[in-house]
Amino acid sequence: MTSEAIATVEAYFEALGARDMERILSHFVPDATGTIPGDPALTPWAGTRTGPEEIRQSLTAFFAAVEPLAFELQTPVEADGRVLASGRYASRFHPSGQVLESEMILRFTVADGLITDYRVFEDSLGITRTHLGEPLMTTPAAPTPTWTSDELNLIGGADELEMASLRRDGTLREPVPIRVVRDGDDLYVRSFRGADGGWWRTAHANHEGHVRSGGIDKDVTFVEVADSEINDRIDTAYRTKYGRFGGAYANPMVAVRATTLKLVPR
Repeated sequence: MTSEAIATVEAYFEALGARDMERILSHFVPDATGTIPGDPALTPWAGTRTGPEEIRQSLTAFFAAVEPLAFELQTPVEADGRVLASGRYASRFHPSGQVLESEMILRFTVADGLITDYRVFEDSLGITRTHLGEPLMTTPAAPTPTWTSDELNLIGGADELEMASLRRDGTLREPVPIRVVRDGDDLYVRSFRGADGGWWRTAHANHEGHVRSGGIDKDVTFVEVADSEINDRIDTAYRTKYGRFGGAYANPMVAVRATTLKLVPR
């Protein structure tokens, strides 16, 4: 058998779903208090309100800002003289237009068939961010792997590295010697034969491989580089590093800038 307190709470939710303000307020005692977590300066319906008129103001602001899309209420339960009602909802918040799906719990104190106090427990930060149109908190992306200083010095300082690109079947091609340059904290390679280079075609297709140089063995990801400013610096790096061998070494590497690949360690 449903208790009087639970019946009062269920009647309150029915009136709330209909947004019937007078019927909602009829379920409160004159000095009832209600608390919704949050900063009233950001979400105007939040804060602690006392009496029907303050509760009316809170609900008026709530109805103006929150468009209900879905609501599922669990059967209220009574314990220690209070009624707990849990639910799940989806709402669109205005003016942002963003939608939030979340859970909540409401705690009511009821006496003689009227609500004397209620408190909402919900994701107040998520509600505030959605209402204001701010992005919700997300899990930070894993940091991109980087070369150590020793690896940069050893590989970047070597005249060549051995490059083995990964085939589609998961096996590595036979390693070939490749000229490598450093720009800041990054390493770059180009194909001496341009897009016709066998290792480059495989690297361009699968974007994975293995390099060995200066005592460093490393699996890598190949990232294509189209940025003209970066490629200009790489042109300079090839001329500076390999110019001592004559134009036959440096000039072909500048001519094939369309094949630039950045080496990212894995």
